[in-house]
Amino acid sequence: MTAGAPTADFSMHANIVIVTYNWPPRNAIGTHRPYSRARYWSEAGARVTVLTARKQAFDEPLDMPLPALDRVEVIEVPYGGARGGVANKVLKSQSARRLAKRVNAWLSRKTGAGIDPRGAWRMAAVAEASRLAKEADIVVSTFGPAAAHLIACDMKSANPDLRWVADYRDLWSQRHTGDISEATRREMREVELASVGAHADLLTTVSEDAARQLRELTGKTVLTFRNGFDLDEAEVRQRLMTPAQKPGGPLRIVYTGMIYKGYQDPTPLFDALAQSFAAGELERGSVTVDFYGARVEAAQELARNPEYAPFIRLMGHVPRETALEAQRGAGLLLLLESSKPEARGTLTGKLFEYIAAGRPILCIGSRPEYEIGQLLSATGTGAVFGPEDHAGIREAVLTTMKGAGLYDSYRPDCREILRYSRKRIAADFWDALQYKFAQS
Repeated sequence: MTAGAPTADFSMHANIVIVTYNWPPRNAIGTHRPYSRARYWSEAGARVTVLTARKQAFDEPLDMPLPALDRVEVIEVPYGGARGGVANKVLKSQSARRLAKRVNAWLSRKTGAGIDPRGAWRMAAVAEASRLAKEADIVVSTFGPAAAHLIACDMKSANPDLRWVADYRDLWSQRHTGDISEATRREMREVELASVGAHADLLTTVSEDAARQLRELTGKTVLTFRNGFDLDEAEVRQRLMTPAQKPGGPLRIVYTGMIYKGYQDPTPLFDALAQSFAAGELERGSVTVDFYGARVEAAQELARNPEYAPFIRLMGHVPRETALEAQRGAGLLLLLESSKPEARGTLTGKLFEYIAAGRPILCIGSRPEYEIGQLLSATGTGAVFGPEDHAGIREAVLTTMKGAGLYDSYRPDCREILRYSRKRIAADFWDALQYKFAQS
């Protein structure tokens, strides 16, 4: 035990620090994972402090109206200095942010070194991290950006008795999205192994395949705690136990959130719709694909194709409640994912929101044997079609438009689905931490 360090407390009265970049008001699906832990752990009696960053222009939209947590101290560290202020002014417009992302992607491909301005958060947080490390029993950092894990590593260095849990919403050096040169990936791997690999006491992640990859990389214990939904369980139960009725009128296929261009591709759906229209199987206006979100450049590009344009509606960025209402009122919910082997274990937080919405899910681009397909099958909430399965996609849409279609196989297993309540997951997570650290 380090001299002067507090005796570790692994009861529900522990002093926990959560290091996360994603935090309200940042409107991103990754905000919900750390927020739900802070909420439910504090309600159970833990002393929770959240160490986050003051949000910048490139973090917009900043309109996530999650309630402030009375028993949680939130420390927002400003970073970037004078240069950051200039960058914020330049990046106020969405077009400037899009251009900056394209330039950054080009730099990454050509030079192997992209720029992540959030890296400055680590240096700005040094003093707060050191202070919190001396008082805390456990620090839970959630990736990304990488700065979150590096701050937690600094805290572990400041207090070696502190237990560090490195949580991965997404993989770091092993991730399949983004333009990353091999040289950059090697550098990322070295940093990851020197920090998480060398000093973390436990790793957690969202899927079994991601856990396997992290075990192979670090040789450490990795536990799986999936994403989930943070909605009233009674409302979700009632919605799921009421037989789903397909809405009248045109079939509205709804997509909410951002699209990772090159990894999430709705083109197979639009090819199927265009073929059906050309064959006289559907009329103009009988099917729409509605995209909600500010970062859907891939859909905007597809809308310029005259064969696809009649089916596409760009709804723009909307408040979270409006997006949830759109999910609940959809004919089908569209989920996009990659078929690459590296995406085998991808399970986004949006998937669980979709499941809780009580509508059949049409997943395009993944594989039935991947973890998305397994989860949809286990919960009875949707079907997966590979990117080359145009006939299957076409049949699924046409039969749903003209009859029951995917509603025939929609059999939500309420008991299985409620396992993914974030309240239950937070409790399971804490039980696992108590068992793990009480034994060591």
